[in-house]
Amino acid sequence: MKKRKNRLDEMQEQKLLKIEHNGCWIAFWGLGIVLVVQWCLGAKAREVAGEWIVFMCLAWYIGIACVRNGIWDRKLPPTPKANLFASILAGIVVGVIFFSTSYATYHAFLGSAATGIFMMTMTAGICFAAVSAIAALYRKRVEKLEAEEDEE
Repeated sequence: MKKRKNRLDEMQEQKLLKIEHNGCWIAFWGLGIVLVVQWCLGAKAREVAGEWIVFMCLAWYIGIACVRNGIWDRKLPPTPKANLFASILAGIVVGVIFFSTSYATYHAFLGSAATGIFMMTMTAGICFAAVSAIAALYRKRVEKLEAEEDEE
């Protein structure tokens, strides 16, 4: 297949990259919000499977590509404190979702609260462990990239 010549100048190329960047994040967070709303409305796993697959493929691609290229985040450092903050935030979101779906289904406040607290704690713990492991991989990757850069 013949490769076509890029007809964009540098400024147009930068603007197109910004447009694609914004579109990617709109799609990512839009899918995330749609999934949360569907789960809160009582959707079953098979009803949201398509959205979940696309969301997870996008999440895995962005995560792997960033770590592979030695990129963590624009604002948050890969520190235990920042990882804990993000994990607790994720736990709270999941806890609220599970509380509200449980309460809507069973109308039992204490049982729903227990479910929400349990899911919040488990999610925060699992997220903290996962993000901490990924941060360790990131630090190793950055060291390797810097060593390669020093050799050149």
